[in-house]
Amino acid sequence: MINQINKLDFSHCFEVDFCRSLLSIPERIYFNVPSTSQIISLTEQQQVILAVLFTRHHNGLIREENLSKIIQRSNEYHWIIPYIIRIMGEYVIEILQVIKSNLDKVNKKKIKEFIIDNPIFYHKIESRVVSYWNCYYRNEYPKKEEYVGIEILNYFRSLSN
Repeated sequence: MINQINKLDFSHCFEVDFCRSLLSIPERIYFNVPSTSQIISLTEQQQVILAVLFTRHHNGLIREENLSKIIQRSNEYHWIIPYIIRIMGEYVIEILQVIKSNLDKVNKKKIKEFIIDNPIFYHKIESRVVSYWNCYYRNEYPKKEEYVGIEILNYFRSLSN
């Protein structure tokens, strides 16, 4: 029997500047979550890398679960920051609530640096947050400032003051 190599399946990538390096990050990944036994066989850092990658999964519940695993680790692993910023620009409100409830645990200095180093990318994320509020959440949150995505944007905006 010939071993079949599984191809990593993902959509196009987006690029960000991180610590003077260009990172190319998949927009969405389309492969199965490893089993618990496979995950626990990895080192701690490998588990974090895997969870970060799965914040790009096509299933919103899997993105949320993995974001919850890694968001508190951004002080240890600064390269988590681009993934947090990118996932912020999505329509799944539960994901935004995970970010908001952990804002005190993310590295504020690194968030600020990332936003300064990636103004076009960050502006796109801001636009998405506003657009998703307008499209999906305007009726529930008629005052835009009460929408969790806008609260996060305002928090990040306050970091530059």
